[in-house]
Amino acid sequence: MIAPSGAASAALAAAFKTALLNEGELIFFIFVLLAIAWVACRELLLAKARARLVLRLAARRAGRVPEAAARRVLRIGVGILWIFDGLLQAQPTMPGDLPSHVISPAAAGSPGWVVHAVGWAAAAWSAHPVEAASGAVWIQLGIGVWLLSAASPRWSRVAGLVSTGWGLVVWTFGEAFGGMFAPGVSWLLGAPGAALFYCVAGVLLALPLAAWHDPRLGRGVLRWSGAVMLAFAVLQAWPGRGFWQGTWHGRPHSLAADVGAMAASRQPVVMHRLVSDASSLAASHGFAVNLAAVIALAVTGSCLLSGRAALARPAAIVAIALCVTDWVFVQDLGFLGGLGTDPNSMVPQALLLTAGLLALTAGPAPVIADFGIVDQAPADTASASAALARPVQTPAWRSRRLPGRAVRGIGIALGMASTSSVLTLWAGAMVLLGVVPMAMATVQRHPAPAAAIASGHPPVIGPSKAAAADGRAEGRLPGPR
Repeated sequence: MIAPSGAASAALAAAFKTALLNEGELIFFIFVLLAIAWVACRELLLAKARARLVLRLAARRAGRVPEAAARRVLRIGVGILWIFDGLLQAQPTMPGDLPSHVISPAAAGSPGWVVHAVGWAAAAWSAHPVEAASGAVWIQLGIGVWLLSAASPRWSRVAGLVSTGWGLVVWTFGEAFGGMFAPGVSWLLGAPGAALFYCVAGVLLALPLAAWHDPRLGRGVLRWSGAVMLAFAVLQAWPGRGFWQGTWHGRPHSLAADVGAMAASRQPVVMHRLVSDASSLAASHGFAVNLAAVIALAVTGSCLLSGRAALARPAAIVAIALCVTDWVFVQDLGFLGGLGTDPNSMVPQALLLTAGLLALTAGPAPVIADFGIVDQAPADTASASAALARPVQTPAWRSRRLPGRAVRGIGIALGMASTSSVLTLWAGAMVLLGVVPMAMATVQRHPAPAAAIASGHPPVIGPSKAAAADGRAEGRLPGPR
């Protein structure tokens, strides 16, 4: 892909900023309308009807399984990550430089079918850069707000499915399957891709709440993490892949070169020194560094894969420490430099390990009755259920004001809704606002006016070696990104 430069790049950044501001105003307007409608519906409920509706709400909540601490940590953590990723997508360089500096280089060296798929996505982005970039911003912000605000088990599970779907899109087209089909793939450099961990987290959040109160889920998460680390330990130790040599013909080789390329990007002086020192260490003691990485991955992965609590608990803590160390010294925090789209793979992987560690000690789920947690449901649950079955009688004036059973039902449901439910509706609207322009960008193949401003050249499908080298110099991820 050919990146715009000079005045064209500035014009594209200005168009992107204008689109974000206009869409932000629309999203704020939707939020105001929802808030007004929510308050109005709550005030229109009469005292008698409101008491009956409280009984309905109590009956619905009777027997509901509460959210486990491990699931809450995972849901909030993934939501914060999606919001952070959405803010990174709002950087002014994203519309013009993302295809040529991030998307296309991620597929360099991969098989032809991977290059074709990624090239198709890069061409669609280049044809509609403003629409695609703004759509990605609102989709990720919407998913993040949805996960943070969804207190209802049903809607939080739906949010997990939506997160999985968008994560698959990013992993396939934005990360070229996490670089798994490219040469030099390494766990240290970001494989199997950050978006894949987002997908796994989304699948876990889509499970029933009762599954999170079973220690078997925690063992399964830790075993899966251990299998991933053990597999990449084998790849890291495989001869002929360049990881055992720190230098090659007097120049940094493989791991040292990739880390050095990230150290050359724009970033604070402190981070530049830390990553540069790590690159120098890998270049001067390549064999020892790779041996330490292989041993750490193999031992930690084997302990996690065993599933035994006595081994899995300390191994999970060590694995989290490895993730944090690699995130700082090797992956360079993942989002610096102006083109980082996420904090890379170590943060979501550490989050999954934390959730698995907490779920490993999960106990049986208590039963929620009314608005507290007790061991058994109260005796008046049957009366509350009977109240739920009886229709609510509404005054004649209210029937005239809200003609139609469907409209009255919507008004009652909105009046009963909690703050988190209203925020969930708003987040869903935000996701839709991002999905529509993104879908149009993939369907309409002719260039948009903003793309014509940015570049007078037709998009070239497929990354070149020059683009790959440029991406290694200025992008955030040398291999899988």
